Amino acid sequence: MFFTCPVARVVSRSIVVDLGTDKCPTNYWQYFVWCHKFLPGKKTFYTVGLVATCWAIWLARNRATFEKKQIKTPFEVVFSLCSSLLYWTGLQQGGDAKELHTGAEMIRASTMQLMKMCGVVKQPIQGA
Repeated sequence: MFFTCPVARVVSRSIVVDLGTDKCPTNYWQYFVWCHKFLPGKKTFYTVGLVATCWAIWLARNRATFEKKQIKTPFEVVFSLCSSLLYWTGLQQGGDAKELHTGAEMIRASTMQLMKMCGVVKQPIQGA
């Protein structure tokens, strides 16, 4: 279900582009294969990244559903995801905290560049 959600697909695509690839997983199995290929030796971050993504989408969908605050752009979900990752760096051990922080900042900076290239969508995402 997660990988068929329109918001999740756009957010996933934004993240994989930020990480320098065009290969986007379409199910959980592919997600972990993708992580193994593009983030070798970073098993600690596989689950953290997936949880942060799901959490950011969950929060955005709850705001849309219960507060009637429509998602204006998937980039806002990516920024929420980055905020969660930055917050969770304190839960990581040793050098993992620094790596997670660096990765979250890289995704944030790349997403800001994508926003400039694409222009920010002014209308809410349909189906979200």
